[in-house]
Amino acid sequence: MPELNNAKFAFDNAIKLLNDNNLKESVEQLNEIIKIEPNHIKSLNLLGDIYIKLNKPKESLHFVNKVLNIEKFNKLNLEKKYKLLLFLGNESSSHETLELLHKKHPSINTARELSNYYLKIDDEEKSDNVIQDFFESDKTYSELYKGIRHVKAGRFKLAEEAYKKVLKKDKNNIDALRLLGLLAFKNKNYTIAENLFIKAIKIDQHFHLLWDNLAKVYRIQNKLDKSKKAFQNLIKLDPYNLEALIALGTIYVKLADYNAGIDTYKEVLKLKDSNPRVYLSMGHALKTIGKRKECEEAYHKAIELFPLSGEGYWSLANLKTYEFSDKQIFKMENSLEDKIHEQEKIQMLFALGKAYESRKNYKESFKYYEKGNWMQRKLVDYNAHENSNNIDSIISFFEENYDNINFSSGFDTNEPIFILGLPRAGSTLLEQILSAHPEVEGTQELHNIMTIGRRIKSINNSDNYLNNLLNLDETKLKIYGKMYIDETKWARRENVLFIDKMPNNFPHIGLIKMILPNAKIIDARRNPMDGCFSCFKQYFAKGQHFTYDLDDIARYYKDYVRLMNFWNEYFPNDIHTVIYEDVINNPEDEVRKMLNYLNLPFEKGCMDFYKSSRPVKTASSEQVRQPIYKSALNYWKNFEEDLSTLSNHFNE
Repeated sequence: MPELNNAKFAFDNAIKLLNDNNLKESVEQLNEIIKIEPNHIKSLNLLGDIYIKLNKPKESLHFVNKVLNIEKFNKLNLEKKYKLLLFLGNESSSHETLELLHKKHPSINTARELSNYYLKIDDEEKSDNVIQDFFESDKTYSELYKGIRHVKAGRFKLAEEAYKKVLKKDKNNIDALRLLGLLAFKNKNYTIAENLFIKAIKIDQHFHLLWDNLAKVYRIQNKLDKSKKAFQNLIKLDPYNLEALIALGTIYVKLADYNAGIDTYKEVLKLKDSNPRVYLSMGHALKTIGKRKECEEAYHKAIELFPLSGEGYWSLANLKTYEFSDKQIFKMENSLEDKIHEQEKIQMLFALGKAYESRKNYKESFKYYEKGNWMQRKLVDYNAHENSNNIDSIISFFEENYDNINFSSGFDTNEPIFILGLPRAGSTLLEQILSAHPEVEGTQELHNIMTIGRRIKSINNSDNYLNNLLNLDETKLKIYGKMYIDETKWARRENVLFIDKMPNNFPHIGLIKMILPNAKIIDARRNPMDGCFSCFKQYFAKGQHFTYDLDDIARYYKDYVRLMNFWNEYFPNDIHTVIYEDVINNPEDEVRKMLNYLNLPFEKGCMDFYKSSRPVKTASSEQVRQPIYKSALNYWKNFEEDLSTLSNHFNE
C-alpha cells in the first residue's frame, strides 16, 4: 500500500488498479482512503461505480447514499440512486428520489419519467401537471413543449419550426438538438439525426439518452461497429439498462463476435434471469458456434419461462437432429388450443411438423407443415405473378442493353465468391467445404449487394435500379464495387477470398458483374422436388415469402432456373453451377471442379469440412457439422401423396 497521508497518490493508484481490471485491489485501496478520510467524495463515487461493475447493486447504493449524506442534492448520485432503487425493485423509494431529482435538477427526462410514474399509479392529474409545470416554467421549454405536441399530432413541419426557434436563440440547447434529431429519425432522415445527436453529445457526453439515440440511428443504418461503441458508452453511464445490454449482445452477434454476444446475454441474465427472449437469442448464438448442449439448455429454459414459446420449440426443431419426447409433443398440441400469439402458433405448427417427421409419421407431419404454411402465407406480402414479371424485366433490360452496359470498369478485385440460388439447396454445405480451404473464408448471408441496389434505385426514386445502371460511369461503378468490399470487411478476417452466401443475390448477377467484374459466382442447385419441399418445411425468421405455398415455390423455382439459364448465356463460362445431388454422390470430383473454377489448388481439408469449428448461422448448421450423407436424396418421396401440387409443375 502507498502512504495514505497522500490521498491523491492513493486515489491515483486505485484508478490505475481499476484500469488494469484489478477491481478487488482497487476497492481495498479506496476503503483504506475512506478509513482516513471518510468524506473523500472521489473515493466514495468510485466505490459506487466499481460495485456496479461487480454487479453488487446494494453495495453500490450504500456508497451512493454516503455521497448524498455529504452532498444532499448531487445530481449524478441522485440519478444513480433512482436507477439502483428501481433495479432493486424498491419502486416507492425510487420515485421519491426521482421527485427530489426533478425538483432540484428538472429536465425533460425527469419530467417524462415522473409523468410516466404517475400514470402507472393512475394519477393522471399529477402526470399532466408535471409535464405542464416543467414546460411552462421556462419560455424555452414552453417552445419545446409546443414542438412535442406538434409531433404527437403529426404536425412535423410545425414541430421542426418550434425546435429550430429554440436553437436560433441557443444553438447549443441540448434538448432542442435531441428532439430535432428524434424528429429526423422519425422521418427516416437518418444522416441528419445522426449529425444532430453527435453535436449534442459533444456538448454533454454524460447525457445517456443521447447515446441511446445515437446507437439506434447507427443500428438502423447498419453501421454496426459504431452502434456497438455507442451502446457501450450508454452502458457505462447506465449499467443496469437491460434493453441496451440486450441490444449490444445482438450487435455482437450480427458482427459475428458470438462469444462476446453470449457473454453479454449472460450479463443480462445475471441481472434478470426471467427473460425468455434473451435465452432464445443466446441459444441461437450458441447454435451458430456449435455448442449444441448449451444451445438446447437455453431453448429449454426459454420454454420453461414461457410455455407457449413457439419460437423455443421451433428453435429445437430447427436443430434438425433434435428428437421431441411424447410429453413435449403433447404440450405443443395442447398449446395450439390456448390463446397463443399467431407467430408463436405458426412456429409451434412447424415444430410439430418436424417432430412427426422425425418419427416417420409423414402424414401427420405434412398436416402440421401445411397448416403452419397456410397461416404464414396469409401474413406475408408475396405475388408470384409480380415475381415472374420482375424476372421478365431483368431479362428484357439486359437483352436490350447488351451493347450499352459496361462490364469491364468495376472495382478490380477477385476477393468475393458469391454462392446463390434457392435457400435449402446446399449452399451452406458448399460454403463449409470451401471455407475449409486455407485461402477462402466463409462469412454469412450478406445483404450488401441488395443494399447497393437500393442506393442505385434511390438516385432518382425509380421503381427499380435497372434504368439507373445505364447512367453509372466508370468512376461510379468502381465506387460501388469498392463500397461492397469496404462494407463487408467487418464480416471477414484474414483470407484473400471470401464467400457471400446470400441466396437471393441471383437476380442481381448483372449488377454484380458491373461493379465487381472479377467476382466468382457459384449457383447452388438442387433437385426441384427436394429443393422446393425443403423450403416448404422451413419456417424463415424473415424474408423468403415465396416458401409458404407449394404453387408459389414451384413458380419461383422455375423463374429462378429461367433467369439462371439467361445469365449463363449472357456470361458464358463465368458462372459455375453445382448440383447438390452430384456433390453427395461424387464429393471429391465436385470439390475439385469448384476449386478449379476458383483457380485454387485442391486441399484435402475441404473433404473434412465437417471438422471445422467455424460459426454457421443458417438452418443447416448442425447438418454441415457431420460427414456427407445420402439420406436427403429424393427425401420428398416420403411425402409424395401430398405433393401433387409440386410434382404437377415439374412433370410438365
